[in-house]
Amino acid sequence: MIRFLCFALSLALTICSTAQGQATDVLSDQVQEVVKAYQGQGVQPDDSQPTSPDNVLSTFTLDKGIEVDLVAHEPGVEQPLFLTWDSRGRMWVVEYRQYQYPAGLKVVKYDQYLRAVFDKTPAPPPKGTQGLDRITVLEDTNHDGTFDRSKVVIEGLNIATSVQVGRGGIWVLNPPYLLFYPDADGDDVPDSDPEVHLSGFGLQDTHSVANSLTWGIDGWLYGANGSTTGGTVRSEGTPEGVSFEGQCIWRYHPESKRFEIFAEGGGNTFSVEIDSVGRIFSGTNWGNTRGLHYPQGAYFIKNWGKHGPLTNPHAYGYFEHMKCEGDSRRFAQAFTIYEGGLFDDEFQGSIIAPNSLHNVVWRSKLVPVGSTYRTVDQANLMESSDRWFRPVYAGVGPDGAIYMADWYDTRLSHLSPIDNWHKDSGRLYRVRPQGTSPRYVHGDLHTQSSDQLLQRFDDPNRWVRQRAVLELSWRGDDSITPKLIEMVDDESSIEALWVLHALNKLTPQHIALWVDHDSPHIRRWIVRLCGDDPTKPLPSAVSNALAQAARHERDSQVRVQYASTAKRVDPKTGMAIVANMLHGHDDSNDLHLPMMLWWAVEHQADDWDAIESWLSDDSMWSHPLVRQTILSRLMQRYASTGSSDHFANAARLLAMAPDDKDTLKPLLEGINRAFQGRAVPDLPQVLADAMKTYRDSLGQSGLVLAIRQGDVSSHSKAIAALADRNADAGLRMELASALSERRVDGCVATLLDLATAKTTTNRALQRVAIASLANFDEESVADRLLQSFQSSISNEDDLRATACRTLASRLGWATKLLEQVNQWHVAASDVPPDAVQRMRTFDSSDLSKSLDQAFGKEAEMSGPEKKAMLERMRKSLSATRSSASASAGKVHFDAKCANCHQLFGEGKLVGPALDGYQRSNPMFWLPAIIEPSLEIREGYQSYRALTFDGQVITGMIAQQSPETVTLKLADGLSRILDRDDLEIFEPIPTSLMPEGLLDTFSEQELADLFAYLSRDAK
Repeated sequence: MIRFLCFALSLALTICSTAQGQATDVLSDQVQEVVKAYQGQGVQPDDSQPTSPDNVLSTFTLDKGIEVDLVAHEPGVEQPLFLTWDSRGRMWVVEYRQYQYPAGLKVVKYDQYLRAVFDKTPAPPPKGTQGLDRITVLEDTNHDGTFDRSKVVIEGLNIATSVQVGRGGIWVLNPPYLLFYPDADGDDVPDSDPEVHLSGFGLQDTHSVANSLTWGIDGWLYGANGSTTGGTVRSEGTPEGVSFEGQCIWRYHPESKRFEIFAEGGGNTFSVEIDSVGRIFSGTNWGNTRGLHYPQGAYFIKNWGKHGPLTNPHAYGYFEHMKCEGDSRRFAQAFTIYEGGLFDDEFQGSIIAPNSLHNVVWRSKLVPVGSTYRTVDQANLMESSDRWFRPVYAGVGPDGAIYMADWYDTRLSHLSPIDNWHKDSGRLYRVRPQGTSPRYVHGDLHTQSSDQLLQRFDDPNRWVRQRAVLELSWRGDDSITPKLIEMVDDESSIEALWVLHALNKLTPQHIALWVDHDSPHIRRWIVRLCGDDPTKPLPSAVSNALAQAARHERDSQVRVQYASTAKRVDPKTGMAIVANMLHGHDDSNDLHLPMMLWWAVEHQADDWDAIESWLSDDSMWSHPLVRQTILSRLMQRYASTGSSDHFANAARLLAMAPDDKDTLKPLLEGINRAFQGRAVPDLPQVLADAMKTYRDSLGQSGLVLAIRQGDVSSHSKAIAALADRNADAGLRMELASALSERRVDGCVATLLDLATAKTTTNRALQRVAIASLANFDEESVADRLLQSFQSSISNEDDLRATACRTLASRLGWATKLLEQVNQWHVAASDVPPDAVQRMRTFDSSDLSKSLDQAFGKEAEMSGPEKKAMLERMRKSLSATRSSASASAGKVHFDAKCANCHQLFGEGKLVGPALDGYQRSNPMFWLPAIIEPSLEIREGYQSYRALTFDGQVITGMIAQQSPETVTLKLADGLSRILDRDDLEIFEPIPTSLMPEGLLDTFSEQELADLFAYLSRDAK
């Protein structure tokens, strides 16, 4: 039934994707009923009514000292997504009216995340079916601070997310394309059809496509990519393409036509912010954070299961979001840093972060932490009682005011196949200091002289300064070079440096001088610009200057840039930079520098001469950061590929190492990590001997390593130690796991004795032995375990739940378990939901019947009865709200929810923590509880692995690489699986969360539970 309904849903979505919502006749009556009954997840439309534009300002609660103006609204603006300004100070608005389905395409397939496969790739506009997206320009013609002219410049766009103006035309990001509309005379009428500069961005999920096109002050166009689309992006300068899965910050150079990923990972990234000194930030859809700070070339956390691995399989680590002190709710999807000069000094540098989910705009302080930042919330800038207030963009305009685009819709969530967005609404707001009348007074920067533009470098508004930089960069006026040099020397003008670079007037002599400039921002950008084009070799004078300056650099952000540049230049220069950074410095405690240095080394690792030269300095081997962060990863990098050249490098690395335990240990741990979850191949003799020596030095603990490395001679000794009652319990647990992972013959009897408490009274060891038996396809395992359910395998300490998980992993064992359940020898309540879910993945009609008998039929997706239940409970909650008790509700939460979810710091984190959601709204909670499988929160999708010997393992992806995948199991343990051992690896469409949680609740108990869930909700 689920397969049919998923197919029906796919058809329904296909219908929704037809151009302009036109109906088709391909739906059967049954499929139409499914669509009617489908319950969207997240924030869906409700019965609330929009506030009229005349009254909307009365819905806002504002921070002291600010005022808000409504500067545009429907019908003049509809579904605004992105704002930018041209050199005349005019506002350009992207109206995302085609969302959520591209015009002219049909969905032929969907995955469990509602990612689409379309029937074709759309042609670039204006070819193909025209969409409803458009770009509108708003202008203040008399400079009184009010927009009095509006015109549509480009229409017929199809999933257009952002726009920029400059370099002789209009740049439009319309995935899968980046388009350039020539407009030489700037009359807003394109001179021709657009040129395609980039192609290949993904369209699988239009709420996370490429977005936020932004001019970098280095002349590149920057953008973000969301989490659930990938692509292979090609350009004239990058014809081979750059492939990636999921979120990243990318950039494109219009002159060289090169495309590259600037940094990778994060949340569903839908903003790009470049501050006054060129640092890059973005918002996120994660909770308890305001966003990310991106060093060049860095890797960040992501949802590995849903969003795929990093592009670099040897990253071996990642950065987290910036830590936040304050409101932990999700999510700050938009992000800007106020540097407009209109507000007071205390306001300057604040993060302005709209939260469309909770109808609020946060203001936070950016606080340095080493080379990166954390944030501390200040008073909210503004919040609205209007549920329709959905701010999706924030930016600082040419007049120094803050501007926000309000999607203005009762619906927010994309998790519904029905295209019922309120497409004819939208609002734009201006936030200003109380009593001010912001105006842009500088005229058309494009027509001003170079000297006039240089004067703009002193403007208090970042937008004015950076726009002047761009105009000078595009103009190519060499005559200002002496003045620019003087401004860098005497005024520490970062803007002058950027223009010098754009004019190709940054000489090796300037670089050698300015790597020691008094300004850390000048130094950081000199280092960055030296690595800007990795295809061009650096002059020797520049290489030497960089390497020497790296030795005495103290500023942590400049040091991070040195590490970034070290991976972009030639190996000799890169490793010289790394070596000099490590001399006299220990950055081990910095949040970014250790891994940035590792990524620099990793990028150069294939050049053994450079690595050997670096490590020929004996002091490197004893450096704390090298020992803690680099050595083990470098050895893992060489060993993991299995190639003869890399094995040879691993052997050379070992041969170079000083003969002391503290140095050898990380190297040998690196070899061990390279083959976790995989069989160890034949190693070069020097590596094999070193591993044996290392194992021997560990004593009995070395047995675990020997087993994992496939040392057959250690089997009998390990089994004897496992059976030894006097051996250390921790060692016995490690041995049980290792013998199980390697499926060592002859250990099943010993494991069964432990599992049934015949040779131990330690329940932790017993539990490990029970779990370890899952890897052995022997009939006796099920019989012995089930026989012990009424004696030694009790409900205490999770023993019986662990046994059920083991029995659920093989078809024959699962059949025997269900026989016992259906004969009432084992209580159905003793079988944990994840074990039931695991058994439902077997393709066996007999087993399905037994499951239905034991646990009831698997719930149908979105049946009408669910809709009726939701409405009944909604009315009940409304009627009983006044008598609800949060303290009584906590008892119900602890009994029903806390085993998997955390709220107010209490409970387990099997599923997502609940604090950051829209807790005050019953219509957020009810659909998720009544039908949990309709939306499985990203990061909590379960996967099914079927091994070639018939074992089923289920869990959530904790990490993956080309060779292995690590699953986090329901009992909290992790399991590393060799991909070569897997016959099937696929997502499970159902949630671990069982249905029917509320079936036994009285109306009062339901009200109490929801009172606790919504306690102190804002």
